[in-house]
Amino acid sequence: MKMQQDSQLIAKLIVSFLKDELSENEKEDFKAWLDADPKNVELLESFKQTSSVQKEIDFIDKIDSNDAWNKFAKQHTAQPITKLNWNKWIAYSAVAVLFIVAGLGLYTYKLKGTTASAVLAQNYDIMPGSTKAVLQMANGTSIHLDPTARLQKNTSIEMKNGFLVYKAKNPTQKGYNLLKTPSAGEYKMILPDGTKVYLNASSAIRFSTDFNKNDRRVQLTGEAYFEVAHNKDLPFIVSFDQNEVEVLGTHFNISSYKKTSKATLLEGAIKIRSGQNQTLLKPGDEADINNGDVTVAKVDTYKSIAWKEGVFYFHEDEMTDILEQVARWYDVKIAYKGTPTTKKYSGDIRRQATLNQVLEMLNAVSGTTFTLKDRTVTVNF
Repeated sequence: MKMQQDSQLIAKLIVSFLKDELSENEKEDFKAWLDADPKNVELLESFKQTSSVQKEIDFIDKIDSNDAWNKFAKQHTAQPITKLNWNKWIAYSAVAVLFIVAGLGLYTYKLKGTTASAVLAQNYDIMPGSTKAVLQMANGTSIHLDPTARLQKNTSIEMKNGFLVYKAKNPTQKGYNLLKTPSAGEYKMILPDGTKVYLNASSAIRFSTDFNKNDRRVQLTGEAYFEVAHNKDLPFIVSFDQNEVEVLGTHFNISSYKKTSKATLLEGAIKIRSGQNQTLLKPGDEADINNGDVTVAKVDTYKSIAWKEGVFYFHEDEMTDILEQVARWYDVKIAYKGTPTTKKYSGDIRRQATLNQVLEMLNAVSGTTFTLKDRTVTVNF
Protein backbone atom coordinates (compact mmCIF):
# COMPACT_ATOMS: atom_id res chain seq x y z
CA MET A 1 0.00 0.00 0.00
CA LYS A 2 1.24 3.47 -0.82
CA MET A 3 0.62 5.91 2.01
CA GLN A 4 1.59 8.76 -0.33
CA GLN A 5 2.58 10.78 2.68
CA ASP A 6 -1.11 11.38 3.24
CA SER A 7 -1.37 12.67 6.81
CA GLN A 8 -5.11 13.13 6.39
CA LEU A 9 -5.52 9.41 5.74
CA ILE A 10 -3.24 8.60 8.67
CA ALA A 11 -5.38 10.75 10.92
CA LYS A 12 -8.53 9.03 9.71
CA LEU A 13 -7.01 5.62 10.36
CA ILE A 14 -5.87 6.55 13.88
CA VAL A 15 -9.26 7.92 14.84
CA SER A 16 -11.06 4.93 13.32
CA PHE A 17 -8.73 2.61 15.24
CA LEU A 18 -9.41 4.37 18.53
CA LYS A 19 -13.14 4.14 17.83
CA ASP A 20 -12.78 0.45 16.81
CA GLU A 21 -14.29 1.23 13.41
CA LEU A 22 -11.54 0.11 11.01
CA SER A 23 -12.74 -1.79 7.96
CA GLU A 24 -10.77 -4.84 6.80
CA ASN A 25 -9.01 -2.81 4.11
CA GLU A 26 -8.27 -0.04 6.58
CA LYS A 27 -6.79 -2.56 8.99
CA GLU A 28 -4.31 -3.58 6.30
CA ASP A 29 -3.44 0.05 5.57
CA PHE A 30 -3.10 0.80 9.27
CA LYS A 31 -0.79 -2.16 9.85
CA ALA A 32 1.35 -1.12 6.89
CA TRP A 33 1.69 2.36 8.35
CA LEU A 34 2.65 0.99 11.78
CA ASP A 35 5.24 -1.32 10.20
CA ALA A 36 6.75 1.52 8.16
CA ASP A 37 8.42 3.24 11.11
CA PRO A 38 8.82 2.39 14.84
CA LYS A 39 7.98 6.01 15.63
CA ASN A 40 4.52 5.44 14.22
CA VAL A 41 3.98 2.76 16.87
CA GLU A 42 5.22 5.15 19.55
CA LEU A 43 2.80 7.77 18.32
CA LEU A 44 -0.13 5.37 18.46
CA GLU A 45 0.79 4.22 21.97
CA SER A 46 0.91 7.81 23.15
CA PHE A 47 -2.61 8.34 21.84
CA LYS A 48 -3.86 5.15 23.52
CA GLN A 49 -2.27 6.00 26.87
CA THR A 50 -3.77 9.47 27.04
CA SER A 51 -6.69 9.07 29.44
CA SER A 52 -8.86 11.77 27.88
CA VAL A 53 -8.52 10.59 24.29
CA GLN A 54 -11.64 8.44 24.05
CA LYS A 55 -13.82 11.13 25.63
CA GLU A 56 -12.42 13.74 23.29
CA ILE A 57 -13.13 11.63 20.19
CA ASP A 58 -16.86 11.87 20.84
CA PHE A 59 -16.61 15.57 21.68
CA ILE A 60 -14.61 16.89 18.75
CA ASP A 61 -16.34 19.06 16.18
CA LYS A 62 -13.88 21.04 14.13
CA ILE A 63 -11.04 23.50 14.09
CA ASP A 64 -10.59 25.86 11.20
CA SER A 65 -6.91 26.51 10.62
CA ASN A 66 -4.46 24.94 8.17
CA ASP A 67 -1.61 26.45 10.17
CA ALA A 68 -2.72 24.67 13.35
CA TRP A 69 -2.84 21.30 11.62
CA ASN A 70 0.46 21.76 9.80
CA LYS A 71 2.26 22.76 13.01
CA PHE A 72 0.73 19.82 14.81
CA ALA A 73 1.47 17.34 12.06
CA LYS A 74 5.12 18.36 11.75
CA GLN A 75 5.57 17.53 15.43
CA HIS A 76 3.46 14.38 15.60
CA THR A 77 3.84 12.24 12.48
CA ALA A 78 6.79 10.39 11.10
CA GLN A 79 5.50 10.82 7.55
CA PRO A 80 6.12 13.95 5.45
CA ILE A 81 3.22 16.37 5.61
CA THR A 82 0.99 17.37 2.74
CA LYS A 83 -1.14 20.48 2.84
CA LEU A 84 -4.75 19.61 3.63
CA ASN A 85 -7.95 20.82 2.10
CA TRP A 86 -9.50 21.98 5.36
CA ASN A 87 -13.07 21.70 4.05
CA LYS A 88 -12.55 17.95 3.69
CA TRP A 89 -10.83 17.68 7.06
CA ILE A 90 -13.76 18.32 9.40
CA ALA A 91 -14.84 14.71 9.85
CA TYR A 92 -11.36 13.51 10.78
CA SER A 93 -9.84 16.56 12.44
CA ALA A 94 -9.67 14.59 15.67
CA VAL A 95 -5.96 13.81 15.44
CA ALA A 96 -5.07 17.49 15.38
CA VAL A 97 -7.89 18.80 17.49
CA LEU A 98 -7.63 15.98 20.00
CA PHE A 99 -4.36 17.34 21.26
CA ILE A 100 -5.33 20.97 20.94
CA VAL A 101 -8.66 20.53 22.71
CA ALA A 102 -7.35 18.19 25.38
CA GLY A 103 -4.57 20.58 26.27
CA LEU A 104 -1.70 18.44 25.04
CA GLY A 105 0.08 21.09 23.01
CA LEU A 106 3.30 20.23 24.85
CA TYR A 107 3.11 16.61 23.73
CA THR A 108 6.56 15.09 24.11
CA TYR A 109 6.67 13.14 20.86
CA LYS A 110 9.07 15.23 18.76
CA LEU A 111 10.98 14.17 15.69
CA LYS A 112 13.60 16.87 15.88
CA GLY A 113 14.22 18.25 19.33
CA THR A 114 11.78 20.52 21.14
CA THR A 115 10.05 23.71 20.23
CA ALA A 116 9.95 26.92 22.22
CA SER A 117 7.02 27.32 24.59
CA ALA A 118 4.22 29.57 23.48
CA VAL A 119 4.07 30.91 27.06
CA LEU A 120 7.16 33.00 27.73
CA ALA A 121 8.65 33.45 31.21
CA GLN A 122 6.46 30.60 32.37
CA ASN A 123 7.13 30.01 36.07
CA TYR A 124 3.71 28.81 37.14
CA ASP A 125 0.32 27.84 35.85
CA ILE A 126 -3.25 28.84 36.68
CA MET A 127 -5.96 26.29 37.21
CA PRO A 128 -9.34 26.65 35.48
CA GLY A 129 -12.43 28.04 37.15
CA SER A 130 -14.66 25.92 39.34
CA THR A 131 -18.09 25.67 40.94
CA LYS A 132 -18.34 28.54 43.41
CA ALA A 133 -20.59 31.47 44.23
CA VAL A 134 -21.87 33.65 47.05
CA LEU A 135 -25.53 33.80 48.01
CA GLN A 136 -26.50 37.07 49.68
CA MET A 137 -29.79 36.49 51.47
CA ALA A 138 -32.43 39.16 52.01
CA ASN A 139 -31.79 39.01 55.76
CA GLY A 140 -28.17 40.10 55.27
CA THR A 141 -26.62 36.64 55.56
CA SER A 142 -23.92 35.72 53.04
CA ILE A 143 -23.29 32.06 52.24
CA HIS A 144 -20.15 31.03 50.39
CA LEU A 145 -20.99 28.14 48.09
CA ASP A 146 -18.61 25.54 46.72
CA PRO A 147 -18.64 21.73 46.41
CA THR A 148 -17.51 21.39 50.06
CA ALA A 149 -20.01 23.84 51.54
CA ARG A 150 -22.39 22.46 54.13
CA LEU A 151 -25.79 24.10 54.32
CA GLN A 152 -27.80 24.26 57.51
CA LYS A 153 -30.97 22.22 57.61
CA ASN A 154 -34.41 23.77 57.90
CA THR A 155 -33.46 26.78 55.78
CA SER A 156 -34.80 28.05 52.47
CA ILE A 157 -31.92 26.52 50.49
CA GLU A 158 -30.59 23.04 49.88
CA MET A 159 -28.33 21.23 47.42
CA LYS A 160 -29.85 18.66 45.07
CA ASN A 161 -28.09 16.95 42.14
CA GLY A 162 -25.51 19.73 41.92
CA PHE A 163 -28.09 22.53 41.95
CA LEU A 164 -28.71 25.06 44.68
CA VAL A 165 -32.45 24.81 45.31
CA TYR A 166 -34.21 27.87 46.71
CA LYS A 167 -37.52 27.18 48.42
CA ALA A 168 -39.59 30.32 48.80
CA LYS A 169 -41.33 30.64 52.13
CA ASN A 170 -43.85 33.21 53.33
CA PRO A 171 -41.72 36.22 54.26
CA THR A 172 -43.21 38.82 56.55
CA GLN A 173 -41.49 41.48 54.46
CA LYS A 174 -40.51 41.31 50.79
CA GLY A 175 -36.79 41.32 50.13
CA TYR A 176 -34.27 40.21 47.53
CA ASN A 177 -31.67 37.48 47.32
CA LEU A 178 -28.57 37.72 45.14
CA LEU A 179 -26.58 34.78 43.79
CA LYS A 180 -23.29 35.88 42.25
CA THR A 181 -20.26 34.14 40.81
CA PRO A 182 -16.74 35.58 40.88
CA SER A 183 -14.25 35.46 38.05
CA ALA A 184 -13.25 31.81 37.62
CA GLY A 185 -16.56 30.63 39.05
CA GLU A 186 -19.87 29.21 37.82
CA TYR A 187 -22.97 27.95 39.57
CA LYS A 188 -26.37 26.33 39.04
CA MET A 189 -29.61 26.91 40.88
CA ILE A 190 -33.29 26.01 40.75
CA LEU A 191 -35.82 28.73 41.47
CA PRO A 192 -39.07 28.02 43.39
CA ASP A 193 -41.02 27.57 40.13
CA GLY A 194 -38.65 24.82 38.96
CA THR A 195 -36.71 27.02 36.51
CA LYS A 196 -33.06 26.03 36.17
CA VAL A 197 -30.46 28.80 35.98
CA TYR A 198 -26.83 28.28 34.96
CA LEU A 199 -24.61 31.25 35.89
CA ASN A 200 -21.35 31.83 34.03
CA ALA A 201 -18.31 33.52 35.59
CA SER A 202 -18.57 37.13 36.84
CA SER A 203 -22.36 37.00 36.81
CA ALA A 204 -25.24 37.56 39.22
CA ILE A 205 -28.96 36.92 39.44
CA ARG A 206 -31.30 38.80 41.80
CA PHE A 207 -34.74 37.47 42.75
CA SER A 208 -37.37 38.26 45.37
CA THR A 209 -38.11 36.26 48.50
CA ASP A 210 -41.69 35.78 47.29
CA PHE A 211 -40.67 34.72 43.78
CA ASN A 212 -43.45 32.81 41.99
CA LYS A 213 -46.19 34.26 44.21
CA ASN A 214 -47.28 37.25 42.13
CA ASP A 215 -44.60 37.27 39.45
CA ARG A 216 -41.54 35.47 38.15
CA ARG A 217 -39.00 38.23 37.68
CA VAL A 218 -35.21 38.10 37.96
CA GLN A 219 -32.46 40.62 37.28
CA LEU A 220 -29.28 39.47 35.54
CA THR A 221 -25.78 40.84 35.13
CA GLY A 222 -23.20 38.88 33.17
CA GLU A 223 -24.33 35.65 31.51
CA ALA A 224 -26.83 32.91 32.29
CA TYR A 225 -28.63 30.05 30.59
CA PHE A 226 -32.27 29.52 31.55
CA GLU A 227 -34.49 26.46 31.33
CA VAL A 228 -37.78 28.08 32.26
CA ALA A 229 -40.59 26.04 33.80
CA HIS A 230 -43.82 26.54 31.87
CA ASN A 231 -46.56 28.64 33.48
CA LYS A 232 -49.03 30.24 31.08
CA ASP A 233 -50.51 32.39 33.85
CA LEU A 234 -47.24 33.82 35.15
CA PRO A 235 -44.67 34.96 32.56
CA PHE A 236 -40.98 34.63 33.42
CA ILE A 237 -39.17 37.96 33.00
CA VAL A 238 -35.41 38.59 32.91
CA SER A 239 -34.23 42.20 33.26
CA PHE A 240 -30.71 43.03 32.08
CA ASP A 241 -29.00 46.28 31.13
CA GLN A 242 -32.28 48.21 30.76
CA ASN A 243 -33.77 45.42 28.63
CA GLU A 244 -36.29 42.68 29.33
CA VAL A 245 -36.95 39.18 28.04
CA GLU A 246 -40.39 37.71 28.67
CA VAL A 247 -41.22 34.01 28.30
CA LEU A 248 -43.77 31.43 29.39
CA GLY A 249 -41.51 28.38 29.24
CA THR A 250 -38.41 27.96 27.10
CA HIS A 251 -34.62 27.51 26.92
CA PHE A 252 -32.44 30.53 26.18
CA ASN A 253 -29.13 32.23 26.94
CA ILE A 254 -28.47 35.86 27.80
CA SER A 255 -25.01 37.42 27.72
CA SER A 256 -24.76 40.96 29.04
CA TYR A 257 -21.08 41.54 29.78
CA LYS A 258 -20.54 44.28 27.20
CA LYS A 259 -22.43 47.33 25.98
CA THR A 260 -24.02 45.03 23.41
CA SER A 261 -26.11 42.28 25.01
CA LYS A 262 -27.09 39.03 23.29
CA ALA A 263 -30.15 36.83 23.72
CA THR A 264 -30.08 33.41 22.04
CA LEU A 265 -33.14 31.18 21.83
CA LEU A 266 -32.90 27.39 21.73
CA GLU A 267 -36.49 26.31 22.39
CA GLY A 268 -39.90 27.96 22.59
CA ALA A 269 -40.27 31.70 22.06
CA ILE A 270 -39.17 34.85 23.85
CA LYS A 271 -40.17 38.48 23.58
CA ILE A 272 -37.47 41.14 23.92
CA ARG A 273 -38.30 44.64 25.09
CA SER A 274 -35.57 47.21 24.53
CA GLY A 275 -36.42 50.90 24.59
CA GLN A 276 -39.57 51.31 22.52
CA ASN A 277 -38.93 48.13 20.54
CA GLN A 278 -40.46 44.68 21.02
CA THR A 279 -39.01 41.72 19.15
CA LEU A 280 -40.14 38.09 19.07
CA LEU A 281 -37.45 35.43 18.71
CA LYS A 282 -37.89 31.96 17.26
CA PRO A 283 -35.63 28.94 17.95
CA GLY A 284 -32.20 29.47 16.38
CA ASP A 285 -32.48 33.27 16.57
CA GLU A 286 -29.98 35.49 18.32
CA ALA A 287 -30.65 39.14 19.11
CA ASP A 288 -27.89 41.73 19.42
CA ILE A 289 -29.22 44.49 21.68
CA ASN A 290 -27.54 47.89 21.73
CA ASN A 291 -29.07 51.11 23.09
CA GLY A 292 -32.61 50.07 22.23
CA ASP A 293 -31.72 48.71 18.80
CA VAL A 294 -32.33 44.99 18.28
CA THR A 295 -30.78 43.04 15.39
CA VAL A 296 -31.87 39.43 14.90
CA ALA A 297 -30.01 36.73 12.96
CA LYS A 298 -30.01 32.95 12.66
CA VAL A 299 -26.96 31.51 14.42
CA ASP A 300 -25.24 28.35 15.57
CA THR A 301 -26.80 28.31 19.04
CA TYR A 302 -24.11 25.99 20.39
CA LYS A 303 -21.67 28.89 20.34
CA SER A 304 -23.79 30.69 22.93
CA ILE A 305 -24.23 27.76 25.31
CA ALA A 306 -20.92 25.92 24.91
CA TRP A 307 -19.69 27.47 28.17
CA LYS A 308 -22.46 25.58 29.98
CA GLU A 309 -21.14 22.34 28.49
CA GLY A 310 -17.61 23.08 29.72
CA VAL A 311 -16.26 24.32 26.40
CA PHE A 312 -14.75 27.48 24.94
CA TYR A 313 -16.20 27.50 21.44
CA PHE A 314 -15.18 30.16 19.01
CA HIS A 315 -16.12 30.57 15.37
CA GLU A 316 -14.84 33.44 13.23
CA ASP A 317 -13.81 35.32 16.40
CA GLU A 318 -10.95 37.76 16.83
CA MET A 319 -8.25 36.95 19.36
CA THR A 320 -9.32 39.84 21.61
CA ASP A 321 -12.83 38.37 21.91
CA ILE A 322 -11.47 34.90 22.64
CA LEU A 323 -9.19 36.24 25.37
CA GLU A 324 -12.09 38.03 27.07
CA GLN A 325 -13.61 34.62 27.77
CA VAL A 326 -10.25 33.31 28.94
CA ALA A 327 -9.78 36.26 31.31
CA ARG A 328 -13.12 35.67 33.04
CA TRP A 329 -12.64 31.94 33.45
CA TYR A 330 -9.06 32.08 34.77
CA ASP A 331 -9.42 35.37 36.68
CA VAL A 332 -6.57 37.09 34.86
CA LYS A 333 -6.00 40.44 33.20
CA ILE A 334 -5.11 40.73 29.52
CA ALA A 335 -2.53 43.23 28.26
CA TYR A 336 -1.53 43.75 24.64
CA LYS A 337 1.93 44.45 23.27
CA GLY A 338 1.67 45.57 19.68
CA THR A 339 -1.42 46.03 17.54
CA PRO A 340 -4.03 43.26 17.96
CA THR A 341 -4.74 41.34 14.78
CA THR A 342 -8.21 41.37 13.27
CA LYS A 343 -7.74 37.86 11.90
CA LYS A 344 -10.54 35.49 12.89
CA TYR A 345 -10.17 32.02 14.35
CA SER A 346 -12.36 28.99 14.93
CA GLY A 347 -12.02 26.05 17.28
CA ASP A 348 -12.99 24.62 20.64
CA ILE A 349 -11.15 24.10 23.92
CA ARG A 350 -12.17 22.29 27.07
CA ARG A 351 -12.59 24.66 30.01
CA GLN A 352 -10.91 22.10 32.27
CA ALA A 353 -7.54 22.88 30.66
CA THR A 354 -5.05 24.95 32.65
CA LEU A 355 -4.31 28.48 31.49
CA ASN A 356 -0.92 27.56 30.05
CA GLN A 357 -2.50 24.74 28.08
CA VAL A 358 -5.10 27.11 26.65
CA LEU A 359 -2.41 29.59 25.63
CA GLU A 360 -0.44 26.79 23.98
CA MET A 361 -3.55 25.85 22.00
CA LEU A 362 -4.16 29.43 20.91
CA ASN A 363 -0.53 29.66 19.85
CA ALA A 364 -0.97 26.54 17.71
CA VAL A 365 -3.84 28.22 15.90
CA SER A 366 -2.51 31.77 15.63
CA GLY A 367 1.25 31.79 16.16
CA THR A 368 0.75 34.40 18.90
CA THR A 369 3.00 34.14 21.97
CA PHE A 370 2.02 35.05 25.51
CA THR A 371 3.74 36.13 28.73
CA LEU A 372 2.14 35.10 32.02
CA LYS A 373 3.16 37.00 35.14
CA ASP A 374 1.28 37.97 38.32
CA ARG A 375 -2.10 36.90 36.89
CA THR A 376 -1.59 39.10 33.84
CA VAL A 377 -1.35 37.61 30.35
CA THR A 378 0.58 39.83 27.96
CA VAL A 379 -0.26 39.09 24.33
CA ASN A 380 2.70 39.60 22.00
CA PHE A 381 1.46 40.56 18.55
